Amino acid sequence: MKTPSSIKLCLLFLSVVCLGTLVIPTASAVSSKELLRVQQNQAFQGFCCFSWLESVRVTEPSTVAPVIVTWSTDYQATDTFIAGLSVNGGTCTLFGPAWVQPFRQADGSGSFDSRYFQWVILPSDGLVKGKNTFTLCGGAFFSPTGVILLGANTLSVRTMQ
Repeated sequence: MKTPSSIKLCLLFLSVVCLGTLVIPTASAVSSKELLRVQQNQAFQGFCCFSWLESVRVTEPSTVAPVIVTWSTDYQATDTFIAGLSVNGGTCTLFGPAWVQPFRQADGSGSFDSRYFQWVILPSDGLVKGKNTFTLCGGAFFSPTGVILLGANTLSVRTMQ
């Protein structure tokens, strides 16, 4: 049987844990509009550049500030691909590192390679006050028959304020 002091200690501990979860921000506190996580394989084929159907959004305050867009993926590709972003429905643009090298047959069998990109998007790149949408885009560099199979991947955006 527990003594009253040990019960008080347990209650104090539980209170601290509960308060800690309210104060410490977690990944689940990020809006799903700012973070997209895809678990299934998606295949894309063709020359650059076209939409890869993955988008995230962020709302800019009255003073527009740069944003950081991060994309990480497991993939297989039959050709060299380039990856970029369409900002607010604009053209597909390469904002920095963009190359994805061929790896495997892009049929989902065997192992996947991985890539990580981080792009800084400036106000001069088309950001506007209010809602801004960033859509992943790209395509094959050398052949219209090139295929990229995107495995588990994450696309996120955050403001630099």
